[in-house]
Amino acid sequence: MNKNTGIIVGVIALLVIAGGAYAFLNSKDDAMMKKEKMEQQAMEVQKMAEEKAVMEKKEVVVILNAQNGSNQSGKATLLDVQGKTKVTIAVASGTTSGPQPAHIHIGACPNPDAVKYPLTKVVNGTSETILNVSLSQLASELPLAVNIHKSAAEAKTYTSCGDIVVGAMMEKEAMMKTDGATTDSMMKKDEAGMMDKSETMVKAGSYETYAPEKIALASATHDVVLFFRASWCPTCRAVDTDIKANLNNIPPSLAILDVNYDDSTALKQKYGVTYQHTFVQVDKNGNLIKKWSGSPTLIALVAEVK
Repeated sequence: MNKNTGIIVGVIALLVIAGGAYAFLNSKDDAMMKKEKMEQQAMEVQKMAEEKAVMEKKEVVVILNAQNGSNQSGKATLLDVQGKTKVTIAVASGTTSGPQPAHIHIGACPNPDAVKYPLTKVVNGTSETILNVSLSQLASELPLAVNIHKSAAEAKTYTSCGDIVVGAMMEKEAMMKTDGATTDSMMKKDEAGMMDKSETMVKAGSYETYAPEKIALASATHDVVLFFRASWCPTCRAVDTDIKANLNNIPPSLAILDVNYDDSTALKQKYGVTYQHTFVQVDKNGNLIKKWSGSPTLIALVAEVK
């Protein structure tokens, strides 16, 4: 009897110990889960706070660091302009010459990923672009980086790169030291200049039907590409659809002119076009700069532009 009692007591003790251990482990797991949940919530709150900070601020300054021995360092300024973002690049000319493609890429330096927003090409160290997105939207899409390429032909070689960092937000206040009449006059003059510039950029960053006079849009900082397209061509339709779906991503420095392949015999002869789905880049006098075929998307088209 005593022996059986001892066994029963031992079994009960083991059960109590096992139950206690189980409860302890469960309690520990619960504590860890609560801790992880709190950390996740804290990260979400921090992200929301950062995005709110972007919405309340007016300007982001991105430090651009030279890449691949280019000596091309400087900065990119992202300025809120009535719900859009003005991107101004100012870098040293470095060892490069000629127009340089520039973009806002997904990811971070020194090796960012795909292009998110094309920017106006950098010429003599400067570039200016109006993006049809707000600073708050850019903040929600981080990580992003501003990246400059050596040239269209050497697009894989980066010359300058900088991460867009929320902590770099700075708010600038306008300091007006002139009298009211002078201030009004200056503001009207600035607004007129901005409107003229904006109109030019809208025309340049467009996809529209070809007309001979539109060739004049081409300049040292603006490119014109003729897209010889046939309505019966499946690949042409695919590119046309992609361009129209990404009109806001056409660089402000680029005008794509839609040419009817079937009705443009003289134009085809001039540029030696024998195949639909052909692109021809021209200067302001209509002289051929480059000709190629087969770009499947807007991004691929932009990458070919010299």
